[in-house]
Amino acid sequence: MSSSLRTTWTPDGQIESMGSTDGHLYLYPGNLAGDQIVIAPPKNMPPEQMLAVANRVLAGVQRWRDTVAQHAERARTTADELAEARAEITRLRAETKDGDES
Repeated sequence: MSSSLRTTWTPDGQIESMGSTDGHLYLYPGNLAGDQIVIAPPKNMPPEQMLAVANRVLAGVQRWRDTVAQHAERARTTADELAEARAEITRLRAETKDGDES
């Protein structure tokens, strides 16, 4: 069985694991009353296999997080460079004005 869910994650989204041994992971992208994504292992999955699944999920989320962080850093760098360029343009215009008045 294959299924797909697309939902919008908001800053107040939450993640819960409602028990240390059952292996369920609950994702609430908006709030507790909205959409819910549940990662649930088969009932008889051995703990070692569940740990392997959890490690794969963690690695995938870490790759996603790293991609988001890289994008955020590029956006910050671009914004900083733009602000520096605008400041330089303003400085050069002021210098040109001062030179025209003499």
